[in-house]
Amino acid sequence: MFTISSEDFGSKLTTFLSRYENTKRPVTVAFRHLIGPALANADRATHLIHPYPAKLLMHIPHFFLSNNLFSQPYDIVLDPFCGSGTVLLEAILARRNAIGCDTNPLATLIARVKTHPLDPQALGSSISRLSRRIRKTPFTGPPEVINLNYWFHPHVIRELTTILEAIDQTRDVHFKEFFEVCFSVCVRKVSLADPRLSVPVKLRLGQYPKNHWLHERTNQHVRKLARVDVVAVFQRILQENFSRMCAFNDMISSRHIGRAQVHTSDARQLMYLGDDSHIRQSIPSRSVDLVITSPPYAGAQKYIRASSLSLGWLELARNGDLRKFDERTVGREFFRKVHYQNPISIGISSADQFLEEIYSLNPLRSHIAGTYLVEMKDVLREISRVLKPRGHLILILANNNICGREFKATQWLTRIAEELHLSLILRFVDSIRSRGLMTKRNKTASMITREWVLVFRRNDINN
Repeated sequence: MFTISSEDFGSKLTTFLSRYENTKRPVTVAFRHLIGPALANADRATHLIHPYPAKLLMHIPHFFLSNNLFSQPYDIVLDPFCGSGTVLLEAILARRNAIGCDTNPLATLIARVKTHPLDPQALGSSISRLSRRIRKTPFTGPPEVINLNYWFHPHVIRELTTILEAIDQTRDVHFKEFFEVCFSVCVRKVSLADPRLSVPVKLRLGQYPKNHWLHERTNQHVRKLARVDVVAVFQRILQENFSRMCAFNDMISSRHIGRAQVHTSDARQLMYLGDDSHIRQSIPSRSVDLVITSPPYAGAQKYIRASSLSLGWLELARNGDLRKFDERTVGREFFRKVHYQNPISIGISSADQFLEEIYSLNPLRSHIAGTYLVEMKDVLREISRVLKPRGHLILILANNNICGREFKATQWLTRIAEELHLSLILRFVDSIRSRGLMTKRNKTASMITREWVLVFRRNDINN
């Protein structure tokens, strides 16, 4: 296993590329250790401004962006599955310009706030004004939130509504979005949802037996929520994220950084706002220098369900919209029986055989896996379209088991990528430590314990 403590990532990456070219064997690394002490603190800049399921390890984009091998300062770096903006933040800190897309509007809100520096003095003054408004704002009525009374105590609903109404009076859009992100964190903290799980699951007194290690901790948490001071929780989150924004500004005060654009957009049809334009348009072909992305895994995370409480409170999605957002998510699990009357074929013999075998055991799981491969082919086609000739794609993936059989996502997506003029030039394998993906998602699946980092190069324009 390779580890380095110097900042000469370009030299090390060149060595890895040469080694792989000669052996064609994956390079085993621990990206946390590879970077060394530079990223020892997880609370770097605004990375921890808001929790998000299965966040990408920041060390991975940092490694590839801390040299000029795959991109130069002010080149365009794209993440078509940007989530809460890990790649985007590392890109702009490395003086790259970033474009991020995601179908989840909560994710794009977080990513915009995370990558937009705010003047600490002006932000502090705006926080003070917001605090005064909260004390004066009367309660009217809450927004449309799914199963509102199931997830929140009555006094919590009243206090959250008052805070939200005070936020809505903020004139500056950047400050308002900062407050909305803080509010979203608060919503989850004061809800009756289990804080240990990404998808909301309600906590109850006596949920665990007396001899269980979570019995007393859970009971204390549930009792605390019955009398929680919501405004105090929100104020604490404001101050914590204000400190993060100050740290972000300290990091960029002595250097130029790139800028980020973040859009709610499907990775299968990449959209952005062009220069001096307020109209969304397709990202131009052959305009992107580097893509770094970690796509959702087939059935691995329920991103919309995990975000449902915040989406409702912030009126980013009404109850009827949640299914629509979910249907746009690559890797989703919900399909009606009419959708999977026959197994899917993608034209790769080993994958088609796998899908047929799983179909005989569990037609739904076969359809989920097959749909994922079909939609990821569309994603890779779009990535190939926007990449410049000899531009690079860094793809972070994992294999898992479905019905006791290995779903070889890395192998099959590599085949698809190569058909789309993307040549594999390097493979890393890294063990997962304390990640959300360690959780077993359903009875037919397995835990994901390692990730693959695949590096592709876009073939020349004539290919």
